[in-house]
Amino acid sequence: MIAVMGASGNVGSKVADLLLLQGDDVRAFGRSAERLEALGQRGAEVQAGNAKNLDDLRLLFKAVDAAMVLLPDDLTDPQYVANRSDMARAIAQALREEQVSHVVALSSIGADRDSGVGPVTGLHEFEQLLLKSETNVLALRAAWHMENLLATLPMIQGQGMNGGAIKGDHKFPMMATRDIATEAAERLVRRDFTGHSVKTVLGPEDRSMVDATRALGAQLGLPDLPYVEFPPEGMKGALLGAGMPEEPASLLVESQIAINEDRVLDEVRRTAETTTPTGLEEFLASALPR
Repeated sequence: MIAVMGASGNVGSKVADLLLLQGDDVRAFGRSAERLEALGQRGAEVQAGNAKNLDDLRLLFKAVDAAMVLLPDDLTDPQYVANRSDMARAIAQALREEQVSHVVALSSIGADRDSGVGPVTGLHEFEQLLLKSETNVLALRAAWHMENLLATLPMIQGQGMNGGAIKGDHKFPMMATRDIATEAAERLVRRDFTGHSVKTVLGPEDRSMVDATRALGAQLGLPDLPYVEFPPEGMKGALLGAGMPEEPASLLVESQIAINEDRVLDEVRRTAETTTPTGLEEFLASALPR
């Protein structure tokens, strides 16, 4: 049995799908029973629960051979930092109590830093808690998700532009979540890691937001779609105006500034091992079919 946290989310759902396709026993965990229903119909054992609740987590990890763990992102949470810290501690404790032998943790580039990198900061604590355990842990540090581009579709549709605080011509690694899911699923099955290790996953190449916007516009039939750089305070104001609470809005802007200053790339090197296959245009063609 393999436990999968966030099984109704962007990465976890793909991991659960891959495991089920190859006939593995899966225990799928998420906040919404309704969103897990499709996995249950395909044979997964589903469990709705709270990632801060020790009893829920003990049940999730009970008698499993391996587990994929993560900190769910909720940018509507006004206590984003404190709640993610509580989740990290609860997950680490439950894994220890249930003596799970192999754990794949979804993390992010920048998790080597304990501040200054936005929402990623919470993953630093999460990794540290897991890496102090006696469990075999593989932390997969992923690059910026291409799926983040889809969050700007309302802006594109409403204002005819794409924009953010990331510098338009600054190139940085982007990856599709299908690739991190493939890596996670393979390692959960093979369980070929021992001790504590970290693997960086970067996508096929570095791209800029101008590049990404051009590709996005081409897929949407908007070949002249512009990318507009917002000052950080303007970006934060737009997020607050859209209803995002103060804390996650500040962290999100901080993460974009960190990209501009390459703070998330301090220890990152592109190699054949860290490079994954799905290109930006391929991703957009599948995410936004014409």
